[in-house]
Amino acid sequence: MNLTGTTNYTDRDGIVDAVTRMVEGIDFANEDLLRSAFTEDAVFDLTGIDHSIHVFEPYVGRDVVVSTLMATVGRAMDTFHALANIRVRVEGDAAQLTCYLIGQHHRLGQGPSLEFQDALLLGNRFETELVRAHDHEWLVRRNRVSSRWSVGNPAAAAIPAAAISAAR
Repeated sequence: MNLTGTTNYTDRDGIVDAVTRMVEGIDFANEDLLRSAFTEDAVFDLTGIDHSIHVFEPYVGRDVVVSTLMATVGRAMDTFHALANIRVRVEGDAAQLTCYLIGQHHRLGQGPSLEFQDALLLGNRFETELVRAHDHEWLVRRNRVSSRWSVGNPAAAAIPAAAISAAR
């Protein structure tokens, strides 16, 4: 979809679009869409996630970020992520975004469904640094995720050890 032909496309729109590409890439297991959100030197930092859920090290480099997110979430479980309370600050070709992220996580093949109610709902905060690419598209350079609250069963979003090994 080319938004520039139908609306006034602002920097804020492009910045929000980059983060939306990131979460939709995960939710729809779309590796190309996920890859399109990141710079080559991207860092995806989950060290702020509650350690009772999992202990993470930052993923560094677009290829590692994409392959790890695809192996551990995108292709490993059914998810739905929604962004809210988005704030954006632009300084030339750099920007910062903060937002809340609600993420529903189900075992693969079990969500969304009334039949399967075992899930983990997470309320997180994103702190995202972005840069404008040469083609004027905004890309995520660094994304830090921190837990704010959780409800449900962490086992419903357990990351299979084989997925973690395969991603590295």
